[in-house]
Amino acid sequence: MTVLGSTAWADNIPIANASFESITGTLNITCPLGGPLCAYNTAPFPGPIPGWTVIAGGSWRPGTYFSSIPTGNGDLVGYVNATRSLTQDLTGQSVMANSLYTFSFYVGDRADGQSGNYTISLETILGGVTSTLCTITDNASKIKLGTFQLESCTYTSGGSGLPGGDLFLDFTANTGQLDVDNVSLTVQPAAGVPEPSSALLLGVGMLFLVATLLARRKKELRLAA
Repeated sequence: MTVLGSTAWADNIPIANASFESITGTLNITCPLGGPLCAYNTAPFPGPIPGWTVIAGGSWRPGTYFSSIPTGNGDLVGYVNATRSLTQDLTGQSVMANSLYTFSFYVGDRADGQSGNYTISLETILGGVTSTLCTITDNASKIKLGTFQLESCTYTSGGSGLPGGDLFLDFTANTGQLDVDNVSLTVQPAAGVPEPSSALLLGVGMLFLVATLLARRKKELRLAA
């Protein structure tokens, strides 16, 4: 039990349409240079993306614009064009004390060189005002042309003075187009802070150890008598 008590948990925080496979309308606008499989969602064009707020963006099947896309979640990815953002308010999910948050996502570099600078942030939002918890600002040209790369940023909360409001995801295209897929957010206890069930197991293990030692002590006293 003492060994089990040292095992930490990590929970996935729910994200609506995290891999952009759910669409409104149909994929019936073909791409001029992306091959026969390339298509955008409509009704109206571009977008929308269920679960997300976006103006100049949507879901699409990129065809030959990418030689590979993240596996395991269909063949669609999300995109937003400069200078707009793709955002989601994680309603009811607020920052917990003494916790480590890991915000992960795939970013792509289009084979035609139309990807650009981007800023991706984990934030909180309260009354329409956002506060940044962690952020990445980079250029997609650093990624191998025509592929996606896994990126992440982390935030560790303290025991007090926590940011208020809901957790908020923000993908912003500063130049060109930003293509993303397979978004995830996990939370686990910060280093040195056991989660409740682990602490309980540890406590039970210690009580069991003390009871064993006391029983052994009583047996030794009886033998001595």
